[in-house]
Amino acid sequence: MIEKVLIEGIEFPLNPETDAFIDGHVYCKECGEQLDLEPINLLGNIHIFSKKCLCDRKKEEELEKRKKLQHIASLKKSCFKSPVAGNYRFSSYEGEKEQSYTVALNFAKNFEEMQKDNIGLLFYGSVGSGKSFLASCIANYLIEEKLLSVKMRNFAEIINDLQSGGFSLDKNKYIDSITNVPLLILDDLGIERDTSYAKEQVYNVINARYQKQKPTIITTNLSFETIENTKEMEYQRIYSRIIEMCIPVVVVGQDYRKKIKSHKIKRHANSLLFGGEER
Repeated sequence: MIEKVLIEGIEFPLNPETDAFIDGHVYCKECGEQLDLEPINLLGNIHIFSKKCLCDRKKEEELEKRKKLQHIASLKKSCFKSPVAGNYRFSSYEGEKEQSYTVALNFAKNFEEMQKDNIGLLFYGSVGSGKSFLASCIANYLIEEKLLSVKMRNFAEIINDLQSGGFSLDKNKYIDSITNVPLLILDDLGIERDTSYAKEQVYNVINARYQKQKPTIITTNLSFETIENTKEMEYQRIYSRIIEMCIPVVVVGQDYRKKIKSHKIKRHANSLLFGGEER
């Protein structure tokens, strides 16, 4: 129950359960901070306003932190098909920090500028070189640091969704749901089925991003020479859009997935071999 006390003749609210009235002022019983501010004159009337004490400020901070973490979790669930990718960060990168790492990190840090000029990236290189890892690092940075909506999909998933949806699926609406986000990551270009239908859908997604002037990151095992010099007409219109939208970045190095697996085994070798005992 809220009571009223007089401070310099002005009524001030007091909650007996949480507040104490001592020497003409109201204090929080828990943190000891004074709750009444200096009297001020507003249009000829004297008012005394209250402030939030340290306890309340901490509660608000914790609530905001929880809300932020819940929002980040929701963004990651929407972004990634695989929960594992939600843990990939620049700080956990275990390979040599080649030029591709620097480009990816600077792209994430300067995303507003990239977004303004519709600059995307094309990560190309051999299987397991870390292309998807770098793309995921960018996504997680933008989600965690800037609370931006990002989607990461591969064309095999997109085409399967479009085909399995049948007549009940609004294909234009589905493509819009993917292509409207601030950053779209298209992973593993080239693994989708080599059919006219698949190529048409690949073009539709890439062209939608082109038309909306939104940055796109694409990863592929294809060589840049293949992308640049393809003779097939259906691929030419796809790849010409990609070259126009994305800066090519070669990702080199040994198989990144094998490297991560090797590091994990080394870290846990003691437990695995000796049950945690030092040998």
